[in-house]
Amino acid sequence: MNTGTSKGLLLGALLFGLAACEDFAGLNLGGATGENLALNNAKLAGGTISLVPPSGFCVDKRSLRQNFALMARCDTLGGRLTTNAPLAIITATTVTATGVTQVSTSDFESASETVLERIDDAPLALVQVKGKPPSPGMRDTYWRGAARIGDQVIGLALYQKASNTDLGSVAPNLLIQTVEQTQEQSIVAAVALQDNSATQTPKPAGRGFVSGLFE
Repeated sequence: MNTGTSKGLLLGALLFGLAACEDFAGLNLGGATGENLALNNAKLAGGTISLVPPSGFCVDKRSLRQNFALMARCDTLGGRLTTNAPLAIITATTVTATGVTQVSTSDFESASETVLERIDDAPLALVQVKGKPPSPGMRDTYWRGAARIGDQVIGLALYQKASNTDLGSVAPNLLIQTVEQTQEQSIVAAVALQDNSATQTPKPAGRGFVSGLFE
């Protein structure tokens, strides 16, 4: 498989990864849920990605899958009060980076979306697009981004309610912050995992092995 084909399949998986979240449509963006569903971070891709939300955001623990997570303002998930952060939803999807060394904004071409803006000089490739949002109550302009972290590519998307004022430059900055913090913590986690593996006594074959972790 050539690199172009690999990128197309990989980014397609990132774009359609949203379908993994069953609770997306019912997420409350207006206030606390009454139950604390907020997590400060989350492990994706078998623990190789340590997802860290931007300031004021938390991970919705209902949404967690091996390769998917949804983030929202912490107080809308029943967590700490964070009214200084905007009301928005950020999704994260990961796929194995087979044949992909770098992601660029040209990889986000889609017949169902129109690219309105591109940002290539950030820690992740970023595009603002006009298309069909995952919920009819959301703005039809939103941001997508992707970057390689270790042996994974992480795809991020940011959505707002249709009634909310466009966030402007705040939206891409939230995605940039997410990637930078996730990159940093994922490196720390990888080093810790290697150190732990080096000091532990090897287990007998057939024990402690999770089959098909990345399938």
